[in-house]
Amino acid sequence: MNISEEIDKIAMRNLEHNKSNLIDLKIKLENYLNNKNTDQYLYHLYSSDIDQDWFNAQCKSACNQIEKVTNEESKFNEYYRNFLTENDLVLLTEELICDISLLDQISVGNLALENRVIRDNCLSSHQFFLHAKFSYFTHKNIAETTCRNFNFSTMPTLIRQSIEIRLKNMIGLKKIEKVGGGFKFVPINSLLDFFADNPNFINFPVCIDLLKSINSWTNTFIHSGVVPFCWQSLEAIDLIEDLFSIKNDVSGSLSLHGFTYLKGNVTINDIQKALNEHFKAEFTLNERSVEGCVVHS
Repeated sequence: MNISEEIDKIAMRNLEHNKSNLIDLKIKLENYLNNKNTDQYLYHLYSSDIDQDWFNAQCKSACNQIEKVTNEESKFNEYYRNFLTENDLVLLTEELICDISLLDQISVGNLALENRVIRDNCLSSHQFFLHAKFSYFTHKNIAETTCRNFNFSTMPTLIRQSIEIRLKNMIGLKKIEKVGGGFKFVPINSLLDFFADNPNFINFPVCIDLLKSINSWTNTFIHSGVVPFCWQSLEAIDLIEDLFSIKNDVSGSLSLHGFTYLKGNVTINDIQKALNEHFKAEFTLNERSVEGCVVHS
């Protein structure tokens, strides 16, 4: 083996070496989780309490993502192997390796890793500014202030935005005003709380409690710049995908990216009235602007 190949391995630029490392790390994670109940790990994955359940959930989720990448028969590889470049996979495997190392550091050595990778776990204001400044440049020569990949690290921002806009489109929300006039701000977490407490309006294809947890977790990143573990972002995307996907149902119909999921006999006017009463505000919901339609095959 020449020096260049050895350097690529150390720098985590060698895909096969990274995958081999991940297989070994998965064994360590599974050994740690042996006989631990992780059936409800998703309810702890986005918790703000860094306790034993939270740590077990991180280990379980990391194992899930390693399985996707290293198992040639996984659905992930079946769907994406023809679209992902080697550089894409190098980036993903590197993120997993580094974040598992960070997880071990946070737990003060629960995983007993022999070697750890040290890197920052937050993004600086300069990174956000420079990426905004050069966002319309094809070739971006941006001096990164950490060794993190900016696009990968900022996935929570896109996840949060997709949840907020999706919910607003589901009910055709146009504007919210104070009673008597004037803009009124109702945050997305309050809207999610409302629909969680009033389950008779929308039949969400995603567990709304998990949706609330994911939304709160994304806010932590947005307001602090502290980067979450990469598997949390990947798992969140898997969890909310049903809000956006096209699926066959038993009647042979297709829901085109945005079926409202309103329950039977529920109208937009019913939801508008309930929102007005609950928030002491005047919501304007436009039924014609609600996303989606049903196409019969």
